[in-house]
Amino acid sequence: MLETPGLLPTYPLVVAASLLVAYLCGSVPVALMVGRLAAGLDIREHGSGNTGTTNALRVLGWRAGITVLAGDVLKGVLGCLVVVAALLVAGNAVFEEGRALIAQGDMQFASASLAALSVAQGISTSGLAHDIPLALGLLAVILGHMFSPFMRFKGGKGIAVGFGGLLVVLPLVALSVLAVFALCALVSRTVSVGSLMASVALPLCTALFTGGSPTYLVLTCLVTVVVIVAHRKNIARLVAGTEPRLKIGKHKDVPAREGASAREGMQAPRVMQAPRVEHAPEGAPVSRAQRRRES
Repeated sequence: MLETPGLLPTYPLVVAASLLVAYLCGSVPVALMVGRLAAGLDIREHGSGNTGTTNALRVLGWRAGITVLAGDVLKGVLGCLVVVAALLVAGNAVFEEGRALIAQGDMQFASASLAALSVAQGISTSGLAHDIPLALGLLAVILGHMFSPFMRFKGGKGIAVGFGGLLVVLPLVALSVLAVFALCALVSRTVSVGSLMASVALPLCTALFTGGSPTYLVLTCLVTVVVIVAHRKNIARLVAGTEPRLKIGKHKDVPAREGASAREGMQAPRVMQAPRVEHAPEGAPVSRAQRRRES
């Protein structure tokens, strides 16, 4: 039989632990690992120096770039799924405790347990739509990617990992924002334009698909501000007209492999030289072999 107050104080601890795990999932340096495994280099020292998908495409090529994209999306999905699992497990335990306390006649702690769970999870007719812990989980994976402890609290700009988290938290919002990103990136042929426009559209799409949920409106507005600040250098280059367009392929300053020349296979062709003919001084006797060479 559960003791009073039982699992009531344990619930926020479980949620806090899940948020920490979500942050650590987001902080896994996928691009750094792929760069070292695929090309033996530190991607932070090449291209733009960013550990995101765009720089991976430019520096490492499309295969490695797609691998980085998939890894970043996956860690966003896994981070938010950890929070979902924690909410389900801890929430079910607290509900079971409340039922047990009701059966014992201890209505005071039973009501406290159920009320605390209702507040924490934001239980309503829309299910997890107003779930504050899940919203914080989405923010945790994004911040983990941007401020990774494995890279001295530096990282990428959080676009791919944020999309992965949105697929778990708000899938319709994720798909609508993806459409905005794809359209703007294709028209402008600039990834940063797609990212910025998608971040601006995020709160609008959230308001449309969640019925104006205050929890997620605050979250997505915060995410928009964070993304815009992370793209401040891109914005400056866009204003100056110097923002590079996406070109997939190996960056020119990346060696193909250790010890190989960057211009391997592009040596100038050898020029065949005519045989050297030595002429005898005037009046000197000329041998038959010399006559044959001069003829």
